[in-house]
Amino acid sequence: MTMLQEQAIDMIKKLPDDKIYYVVNILEGIEGLFMPKDGQRRERAQKAYQELQHYRKNSPVERDYKAELAEALEKYEDID
Repeated sequence: MTMLQEQAIDMIKKLPDDKIYYVVNILEGIEGLFMPKDGQRRERAQKAYQELQHYRKNSPVERDYKAELAEALEKYEDID
């Protein structure tokens, strides 16, 4: 372990638990800067998709999206 890594670990050990939460978030963000392997990238994408599907709900209202689009285009066609 390098001196810099040891220094970082010592600093983290001194932090209270409520501050470590922020450090973890920062480290997770930094991890995204590194190119993950294709398998890891695919796994992350699948996990994110599953999380989104968790929030998906069927609507009792049936919509005619083409009619709504035509109405919106007609309404805003004069705006430049």
